[in-house]
Amino acid sequence: MDLFNSSEQALLDSSSFDFMVYRFTGKSEVLKDLEEWDFNVPISKSSYMLLYSNLCRKLRDNFNNQ
Repeated sequence: MDLFNSSEQALLDSSSFDFMVYRFTGKSEVLKDLEEWDFNVPISKSSYMLLYSNLCRKLRDNFNNQ
């Protein structure tokens, strides 16, 4: 959250992959799941796409380097 709160770009540029991004169409759909997380932040579709692809690349690189 510190990186994201600093800026979205700071999170994208970091090596951290300790975050989740997900899409949903209504709060009731995932309200129970949201309660399991300390923080949740609504983001735009474009931010979702950037963060999701960034997370996928970081995880792929991590798995390939093991």
